[in-house]
Amino acid sequence: MEKTLLKDEDWASIEGRLCLVTDFVPLAKVENGQVLAVSSATPYASVRLKCEDSTDDITGFIGHKTDFAMLWAAFNKRTEVPGTRVEVRCPEELNPDGLGENEEVWLVWTRKNYAAAARLFRRFLPRLVVMVSRKGALELLLDREERLRPNLKGEARFKAEAPLVTWTPAIMR
Repeated sequence: MEKTLLKDEDWASIEGRLCLVTDFVPLAKVENGQVLAVSSATPYASVRLKCEDSTDDITGFIGHKTDFAMLWAAFNKRTEVPGTRVEVRCPEELNPDGLGENEEVWLVWTRKNYAAAARLFRRFLPRLVVMVSRKGALELLLDREERLRPNLKGEARFKAEAPLVTWTPAIMR
């Protein structure tokens, strides 16, 4: 089934779920650290998603500048994004010039992780947490019965599943 996510009410269907971004189609661009949109009525980008516990083909439209900038950083140029915290776990494995062939991008859409004071303004706040990980890590993470790579245990499995870098809006906990 095909599902389109445009408004918050649509995106709420994947609230808090980990999704693999299989395609990122920018409709805006970043120049000198600034997001430049085509127009105020056009989304910044579209993304194709595969979400945990879902067989739907999902297309989501990105309507917040910070959400777009985090995705741009994940796919195009690994930079800090204003208004976000960046946690880099394995800098030696990251391709600094964008998504490498051994990497994949994940996102989580949420309206629930804001700091208490920000909840009044959440309608206008970014919604995504964006991560880059090793290719195949999401499958490994969701393999609860450890059928994939059953010999990988403990700390080694954790490291194989963990994101290499995460961008989180600063307004979120």
